[in-house]
Amino acid sequence: MSGGWSKEELEASVQAYREMWDLQQAGEKFVKKAIYRELSERFGRKAGAFERRMQNISAIYEERGLEWIVGLKPQKNIGSVVKPQLIEMLDRLLLENTVTAEIVLAEIEADQQRAFDPQGVEDARKRVVATIVRRRGQSAFRQKLLDAYGAKCAITGCTQAEVLEAAHIHPYKGQHTQVMSNGLLLRADLHTLFDLYLIAIEPETLMVRLSPALSRSDYAKYAGLPLNLPTPATARPSIETLQWHADQCPWFKSPTVSSA
Repeated sequence: MSGGWSKEELEASVQAYREMWDLQQAGEKFVKKAIYRELSERFGRKAGAFERRMQNISAIYEERGLEWIVGLKPQKNIGSVVKPQLIEMLDRLLLENTVTAEIVLAEIEADQQRAFDPQGVEDARKRVVATIVRRRGQSAFRQKLLDAYGAKCAITGCTQAEVLEAAHIHPYKGQHTQVMSNGLLLRADLHTLFDLYLIAIEPETLMVRLSPALSRSDYAKYAGLPLNLPTPATARPSIETLQWHADQCPWFKSPTVSSA
């Protein structure tokens, strides 16, 4: 096969790279040539082409400060059409893996706590309520944010108070982080995405920014929207703290940096 790469070929390359990367992290052996050969037979493209594509993926890993697969030295000569596709696919795979891991951990924790023990339904109910309270943030902190934001999500404007949560911009690490300037009032699903560093707030413009992994999702409509700011002004999120959060997002690049 010659010519441009199909979406299926790129997705298969990203998936195969990630599987090899996971094996490398686990210290398990694998044969790269066998993987290239399997991809070659599946798509009718030379095995060497898949090897070079994997080296392009290594280059993206290197740009993000991540360890790349030994033997696949980064090659940065990625086409301007292909590179954004690879980045989107890598981010989407990261999202899927992260969410899956979070669910597995939650299930393990629930099992260890016997949260669904039919012999202790009342205790289970209390534990579930306690979990929701912790997720929303300490009651006093959440109430302050509800008041400051007029009981509206800072991104969506949602007014259903039951699903509004106190999101810490910098993770909660004691009472000193329980301040208004370190908080946002967010709908529960956006709180999760914010904590996973898939949503950020541009510090200078206070506009919503999304990871490429969300570009084709229902959340894409929020990209570029201005943050709903609280009153009084003293309750507004700290620019420095928003910058810290943005720095944790590997996909984030501020307009100032990108225009330099």
